[in-house]
Amino acid sequence: MAENFSRNLEVMERSMKRHNLLTVAVVATSLVAVPAIYAAPTSISSPVHAMFGKTKTNTVKLNLRNDTGASLQVLVGDKPMTLEPGKLVNLDVPVGTRIVANSATPNHAVGSLIEEVIKDHNGATIAIR
Repeated sequence: MAENFSRNLEVMERSMKRHNLLTVAVVATSLVAVPAIYAAPTSISSPVHAMFGKTKTNTVKLNLRNDTGASLQVLVGDKPMTLEPGKLVNLDVPVGTRIVANSATPNHAVGSLIEEVIKDHNGATIAIR
């Protein structure tokens, strides 16, 4: 019986040594693997123009339509324009350009702001009433 006990003890010791060795190997691997996941790859070159290549929309293409029934004088930035009734006028203007009434209408006094161009208005048609 003492032999069986000592044999069982040897088997348990070997098993525990393997278990401890496996545990140490898993812990060591995880300690090395975690920083390696977040490390930048050294073999892949990233071109600089990929980060800075996006262009900003500085100009906006929009249409103005005069729905007042009479010709309308407007200032697009500093440039005076005449809008004929019912006709579309295509504009290509920078963001931030102010479109101001230059003649009085029932809805717009002289000098009143009709539109300040923003990039979201690209492709829009603005109807002036």
